[in-house]
Amino acid sequence: MTGQRLKGPLGGARPRGQAGPAGLILRDVAPDIRQMRVPLDTGIDHNNVYLVREDPGWCVFDTGMDSQAVRDLWTAALSGPLSDGISRIVVSHHHPDHLGLAAWLQEMTGAPVYVRPEELRAAQGMGLSDLTAETAVREYFLRKGMPSADVERTIEEQMRSFYACAIPRDTRTVEHGQRMTVGRYVFEALVAGGHSVAQIALYDPAGKILLAGDQMLEWITSNVGLWPFGDRAPLGNHFRALDEIAARDIRIVLPGHHNVYRTDGSLPEKLRAHHRTMLSTVRDGLKGRMTGFELAQVVFGRRHDLLHRILALVETLAHLQWLEGEGSVARHDGPRLSYYERVTR
Repeated sequence: MTGQRLKGPLGGARPRGQAGPAGLILRDVAPDIRQMRVPLDTGIDHNNVYLVREDPGWCVFDTGMDSQAVRDLWTAALSGPLSDGISRIVVSHHHPDHLGLAAWLQEMTGAPVYVRPEELRAAQGMGLSDLTAETAVREYFLRKGMPSADVERTIEEQMRSFYACAIPRDTRTVEHGQRMTVGRYVFEALVAGGHSVAQIALYDPAGKILLAGDQMLEWITSNVGLWPFGDRAPLGNHFRALDEIAARDIRIVLPGHHNVYRTDGSLPEKLRAHHRTMLSTVRDGLKGRMTGFELAQVVFGRRHDLLHRILALVETLAHLQWLEGEGSVARHDGPRLSYYERVTR
């Protein structure tokens, strides 16, 4: 889950940068690529937006959370160092710190938004776009054993506020393996599930650079969770995403959080090992029949923060799903609750 420490192999780079209007800082992190760090008030305190020089203008990779502070930074950037315009916007995935301001930026600049349709459907579900979605969320978390008070808080405090995103009107899709020429770069689009249903990362083989979104963070592991909307087999798809990344010669990673870092190619295997350990921990944590929520408290401890209780639950459920598939855990669906138990051979 997001927040587990996982040190990258070679440490973070030290990009150059200078402050601009309203505290805006743009850092040069690769030739013709700038990083803009924007504030985030839930979980990690920031995320990274990347700007790739085109002729004319800039290609934006991710947009940041829809908050007044982030809008102010974008306004300062568009009236100053990015005054030659935004040519297009690529959104890695539907989480609000990445998709959040895409619709607003599109209205401000007229730029088309490139995003996978599966991600937009997940965003609409997570943001409770209709009563059916709200009912699905309530039934899903109650069945997994989440206390009813937590379920109602999840709906009101997380889904209706944090996860709700405006959906851009003019969107275009990106196919896995598609080539995208952006200024001096010819990126290969990598589309993979796991952390979300169809996250886009951009790989430049000439520079050995990966615009990673949340697929490859240096310091922490991304949440790989089984949510009521989105990826229906997150852990298996995450392993496949790691295979795709390991098959490419990547030396510089531009992640969605923390610093740009250099890599020796070992991080995909470190992440696989992390999840193999998690599978053993989840399986060994089962004592008799337990709900997903009860088991998440054993695996991750009792979390005081609601968001981290949710993340612990969905990550536990993703690992339980894998263990069910291999036959080492059985699920029993009663009229109100689902229980899991370890299968002894």
